[in-house]
Amino acid sequence: MELHQVRYFVTLCRTLNFTRAAAECNVTQPALTRAIQRLEEEMGGPLLFRERSLTQLTPLGRAMLPHLEAMLTAAETARRVADEQLGRQQMSLRVGLGPAIAVARVADVVGRLIRFCPELSVQFEEAGAPALVDSMLSDMLDCALLPDDPDLPDRLHRWKLCEERCVVVLPAGHQLAARDSLSAEDLAGETLLVGERCGGFVLRLIEASAHAFTMRRCGGSWVQMLDLVAAGLGLALLPDALAIGAGLISRPLTEPQLHRSVLLTLVAGRPQGAAVAQFVKLCRARAFA
Repeated sequence: MELHQVRYFVTLCRTLNFTRAAAECNVTQPALTRAIQRLEEEMGGPLLFRERSLTQLTPLGRAMLPHLEAMLTAAETARRVADEQLGRQQMSLRVGLGPAIAVARVADVVGRLIRFCPELSVQFEEAGAPALVDSMLSDMLDCALLPDDPDLPDRLHRWKLCEERCVVVLPAGHQLAARDSLSAEDLAGETLLVGERCGGFVLRLIEASAHAFTMRRCGGSWVQMLDLVAAGLGLALLPDALAIGAGLISRPLTEPQLHRSVLLTLVAGRPQGAAVAQFVKLCRARAFA
């Protein structure tokens, strides 16, 4: 069994898509497929089955996944420790960004790190909270900014980074644009855009208000949602830190007031590189300032 086979398998288990897994592993799809087949030969049975575009784990694959994940984590940790001991560690920082969490929340901290370490490599990855947690646990990310959620696993350290309030984003020429703030009653006759990667404020508004709202569900990130707002397809409820661009304005939602906490999270007990440790230290210092 070779380490790259294990890495390909763990990535494929997360994506359940051979094309995306090959892209993430920076190999061709045939190469990834051959590596998985060789791993299955060594394990003595199929780990996955494919039916058209559907990829699923077999019972053997589900049983082997936690052991292979542990093997991959141990190998990555050993390599990082060896690099540090031999003085050849590449300075890098890999940060996950949860739904509608802006890079602006940590841009100043990253800027300070780069001023002291110009060779620092910084990577951001936007995704839903479950996917980012999986990436941290498999050592694909160093840390992540996530919305506060009681379902976060106990293996994660977490610190409150900031509090975000909800704003209503609308076209500059909209009839509500003249208001300094908006309420649920103001939005009762409007179409609200709902997306899984946009902060969750619409669903929280529905729970907190007795008003009935018209909703339009849309996929994609908050960036695509802003394009739909600009096209006149509805209004968006988003965190106040996002840059909304030209032609749009934001107004605070004051009745009810909706807030969410943004947490800095990372896997407990995992060795940290110098850049990651300093990033966490600066973020926590700013949060408590």
